[in-house]
Amino acid sequence: MSALRNVTRKESVQTTKAAPGQKKNSAGGYSFVIDDKSRLERFLILGTDGGTYYSTESEITEKSVKFVTKLIKKDEELVRSTLVAISDEGRAYRNSPAIFTLALLFTDGKDKAATRAIFDKVVRTSTHLFEFAQYIENLGGWGRSKRNAVASWYENRDADKLAYQLVKYRRRIGWTHRDMLRLSHPKSIDNATAKFALSGEVVESAPAIMHGYAQMAQAQSVEDVLSALISYKNLPWETIPTKFLNDADVWKTLFYNGQLRGQNALRNVGRLNKVGAFDDMVFASDFANVVTDSETIRKSRLHPVNYLNALIANEKRDYYSWSYSDREQTLPARIADALNDGFYEAFKHVEPANKRTLIALDVSSSMWGGQSAGFAGVPAQAGAAMAMTIARTEPYYAVMGFSTQFVDLKITPRMNLESIYKKTSNMAFGGTDCALPMQWAERRGLEVDTFLVITDNETWAGRIHPHQALNSYRKNVNPEARLAVMAMSPTRFSIADPDDAGSMDFVGLDSNTPKVFTDFSAGRL
Repeated sequence: MSALRNVTRKESVQTTKAAPGQKKNSAGGYSFVIDDKSRLERFLILGTDGGTYYSTESEITEKSVKFVTKLIKKDEELVRSTLVAISDEGRAYRNSPAIFTLALLFTDGKDKAATRAIFDKVVRTSTHLFEFAQYIENLGGWGRSKRNAVASWYENRDADKLAYQLVKYRRRIGWTHRDMLRLSHPKSIDNATAKFALSGEVVESAPAIMHGYAQMAQAQSVEDVLSALISYKNLPWETIPTKFLNDADVWKTLFYNGQLRGQNALRNVGRLNKVGAFDDMVFASDFANVVTDSETIRKSRLHPVNYLNALIANEKRDYYSWSYSDREQTLPARIADALNDGFYEAFKHVEPANKRTLIALDVSSSMWGGQSAGFAGVPAQAGAAMAMTIARTEPYYAVMGFSTQFVDLKITPRMNLESIYKKTSNMAFGGTDCALPMQWAERRGLEVDTFLVITDNETWAGRIHPHQALNSYRKNVNPEARLAVMAMSPTRFSIADPDDAGSMDFVGLDSNTPKVFTDFSAGRL
């Protein structure tokens, strides 16, 4: 790696251009523009949900579609390999941006065979398949390569796994398996399975789960439901008539059958709490153990945001003003603690960098608009959670907050996520000055090895640019200091100088980010 950049330049306010690679950001300041791969990663991981403080969701989406389409024409293989790396490894909370990008590859890419080869790595469930179908419809319709990819999705699954998909996901976003089979005409599906998909008929030779589905459809009481669940342990909860889904014993039986794992478990935390399932202390303990089990997390591709959303969705507070009261949390403490623990466990294994790390969280106004990657909160809240993943890993750290001021957030890794959110919500908002962390440390002569700035990169309010502040800090305090920038919105901007080997961009809410960050901080990258 080349030497860290330490170039003396004339200082300039952030609303003026300070380097050749900078462009005006959405807030009116000047930032660097990230490379194509980094921008694609931001789109795949952060998506465009909710837009940003400065741009609407539709504006961000339109720009992202144009960017990805252009990148496919420029470097189709880069798009394909990046897509697989993020989707197949479960690095993003939502798979929708990846599925949409796959549809664009089929529509605008030239190497259809290569794209078809990665289809099953991205489209893993029936929900994914139906979503892909809708994107193809929106992008202009079907061709042979797209139909063949769908046909292969059915043909590549063994009878039992395919039967489970047909029973669990009968209809999504207006699509059914009947639609997909008529569209793609797969050749190697057995007649009994095909008949169920096309007409709902369960013949004698059909896989067992389909017979369980038929028995469940006839249930007239909770006892009938439990009988079907005991006889067919692989029946998913979607097969149960709605009127019986308010019974705690039904949900506990599903759990012990293994049908309430991974995302199913976290999505139904509120329902389990509402029906009183957690009143059973043994069940509550067993459930907590499952949602914090590292092997279960790995196999089911649970993402940290799954835990954040489960936690936030079941707390009593005003989500829009982010105000808090003294009303107690609705979840039992045992379950709330499990969701906190599972959040940290869902990140990839991290080896500490053992470097002096200043974690600076942007809490300016722009970080309180829009959303990140399907997260139920706003970027500032997601950023606070990401800050704690690093604070829990590194032995030498400080966690600060900034807008146009720089203050101690007074949070520690011992706090739970709810307490951290409360701390950040009480900050005074204002403009954005991402140079403050380096300036603050330089004024105090504070030895910092790595600055971690968690931000949307919409900086504009400072008297000097962040990269200039970093250069000044290196010149006067620590010449080896590094800058890590964790992006919390899917824009194309960054405060990190791309020509500086000691500066690096990361994507917030990427389950791989803490590991890559510590490798960068330690000089292993």
